[in-house]
Amino acid sequence: MPLDNVEPEILEFVDQYIEQFACWDVFAHFHENPDIEKCSSEIAIDVGRRVTAIEPVLGRFIEQGVLSNDIEESEEPLYRYTAPAGVRHQMDAFLAATRDRTTRLAIVSKILQKEARRL
Repeated sequence: MPLDNVEPEILEFVDQYIEQFACWDVFAHFHENPDIEKCSSEIAIDVGRRVTAIEPVLGRFIEQGVLSNDIEESEEPLYRYTAPAGVRHQMDAFLAATRDRTTRLAIVSKILQKEARRL
């Protein structure tokens, strides 16, 4: 799939935030449910992934300011969506772009390439 047809801002967003498909799932989940506060096991159930698959994603998103968490001594941390307005706007644009089949396939191809390099 040629990436030439994908807007540069979308590709930049994918480069910065979507390292793997689990990132896409977690980011979209919080973006579509911005008021939730959940622990990693609940998030894993919501997005249909294993906790071990999403914990690194949650940590990365905390570092990037997309999520924050509250850590209490006796409980699992609760994660909440804290992405700045600009990042939320980028996510809106990303989700809108993925509604187009050709663009979505190009983005999927890019993510697969990133995952292959990671392995």
